[in-house]
Amino acid sequence: MENKTFASKFWLEEVLSQKIKMNPNYSLRAFARKVAVSPSVLSRILSGKRKLTFGMAIRLADALDLAPKERKRLYATISHNKKNQIQRAPLTSYELSVDAFNTISEWYHYGICQMLFLEDFKEDHNWMANFLNISVLELKLALECLLRLGLLARDKSGNLYRTAQQFSTTTDVASQGLRTFQKQILEKALISLGEDQITERDITSITVATNEDQIANVKKEIKKFRLKISEILGQGPKTRIYNLGIHLIPLSDSTKRKKYDN
Repeated sequence: MENKTFASKFWLEEVLSQKIKMNPNYSLRAFARKVAVSPSVLSRILSGKRKLTFGMAIRLADALDLAPKERKRLYATISHNKKNQIQRAPLTSYELSVDAFNTISEWYHYGICQMLFLEDFKEDHNWMANFLNISVLELKLALECLLRLGLLARDKSGNLYRTAQQFSTTTDVASQGLRTFQKQILEKALISLGEDQITERDITSITVATNEDQIANVKKEIKKFRLKISEILGQGPKTRIYNLGIHLIPLSDSTKRKKYDN
């Protein structure tokens, strides 16, 4: 056990050393924020005074977006009771097919997936349904669907876990499922506008005259922005589920298209 504890220690020291080489201002506190643990806990792990648990190793791998080989290397350093050993597939980004997305187009499917990251999560159907403000039947059917599609799975102890850290789908293919999901999210935004405190939401917009040829570049930048905000929101204990929606829509006809038509 001692050898494996120190193997974990050296692995974390190596990762932290690489971070500092890339950015001299990087600190233990910044590293702790990145992996969503307290600096004191991380310090004890690095000093070998605290064993790295399998659950915390998964959080480290997720936060650092480790490749499958790096994950295996980290998991191999951990000593834990083989009777309760949790065998989970490496959490990576997974792009849903349009057909799969159409099957789970209701917004709460993704809310359920995110619930597993909450600090106080418990697989109690009544608690989960109340948390998302949906019916218990909707929750049970959604869980069955997510398990059937392989987006959620169970370990040997029967605990739920996500098979991928991030689920996404293409944004440039029209489908009924995508339209349904986006419509529900816009409806949620309207409800939030009327019911949530301004400190709990941000619904703003800007109107500009634009060069239509730049839209493709803007969409790429929006994607980068979403990923960056997702990283920031993922820091620290998880206590609530949010949706970040950014809309870029035309408010007029196209002078370019009118010229072409003429």
